[in-house]
Amino acid sequence: MLNIPNPDAYNAAGTHTNQNNSGHGSQETKQDKLNRLLDTRNKIAEAMKTNITFSHPILKQNDKAVFYPKTINVIQGKAGVHKSRLAETICSALLSGPGNSKDLLGFKKDPLTRYVVVYVDTERNLSEQLPYALQQIKLKAGYQIEESITDFDWVSLLEFDRESRFEMLDIFLEYVREEYNIHIFIVLDVITDCVFNFNDTKDSMKLIDMMNKSINRFDVTFLCLIHENPGNTDKARGHLGTEILNKASTVIQISFEKDKDQHAMELIKISYLKCRNSKKHDPFYVQYAEEQKGLVIADTGTIKEAMDRKKFKADYEAIIEYLTEILKEPAAKRDLHDSLKDALNCSERTLEDRLKEIIEEKKTIYNTEGIVCNLQKTIENRKVMYFLHPVISETPF
Repeated sequence: MLNIPNPDAYNAAGTHTNQNNSGHGSQETKQDKLNRLLDTRNKIAEAMKTNITFSHPILKQNDKAVFYPKTINVIQGKAGVHKSRLAETICSALLSGPGNSKDLLGFKKDPLTRYVVVYVDTERNLSEQLPYALQQIKLKAGYQIEESITDFDWVSLLEFDRESRFEMLDIFLEYVREEYNIHIFIVLDVITDCVFNFNDTKDSMKLIDMMNKSINRFDVTFLCLIHENPGNTDKARGHLGTEILNKASTVIQISFEKDKDQHAMELIKISYLKCRNSKKHDPFYVQYAEEQKGLVIADTGTIKEAMDRKKFKADYEAIIEYLTEILKEPAAKRDLHDSLKDALNCSERTLEDRLKEIIEEKKTIYNTEGIVCNLQKTIENRKVMYFLHPVISETPF
């Protein structure tokens, strides 16, 4: 854990209290708050006088950095697209020993560092589903079923009502921080079930504030799983979804590929929607394998077959990827259409239909700074202008 001033003066949620002589906590005064603020400022000033060395990634995929320590990260996708299995594979990679030969989708941890993996589940039953999932993490990490792993912990919030889940999560994470003295990788599966109302600003910000305080005060990293809204939109659910994507360092989307009639195929696409510390990585394809009881890299034949079934001009994903680059600044309709038609080899009518649907369905687009945006258009000097509009929090930090 990191050393912080008077760590006993912080409760489980990270709220600062003063301790009087009798041992009872009291609310900090205005001067106490100012002192804490100035103390933080002084620490930053001291850090500025040294050569800043950035942390090494805790997880890579094929030598490309995926997660960095002390960050918040997200896996998003529709219900049933194997979000949890992807998270389980990542956990296995972080727990994997040097002798493990299993292919974990190319994910590999920093070999010189140990990590505690803490899996917080909110959905699966306690008799079969959750124990089986945890068992699979162990097996894929190279351990036997009966073996104990000292760096692996878990808990379920399923038995607690929604009103008390945030409190129980906070209590458990405080326990975990006291129990382990190495870096803690915390999986929240799913994050929207950790609060009473994921559409409520207050509930959402309370959880995000807790995570932000945790990554700044302690040696922890979060991986948050979240459902996307039903239907064609790829927006993460609720106000919590909007906020967590803006705060995340890495956002991974998992989805079934669809054929030209928009029917889901067995091929699964995993895309890096946001990589704050690097260029966005290329997507890759996986499929569920019954024999391995998990996700495996899809073979080239399966990918080619799926792409042949999918082919149609100007699909949404391709347009959205181009919009990120083209709309660094607002662009006139004519200029935007010309750029996209050349890149996508599609008709004016097809392109117009796609852009209209992207606007109406409020599809998520990340700008070059990693901020969640929607495509919008307006009229300026009789010209139709397209631009990326940030999805701004209703509650400032």
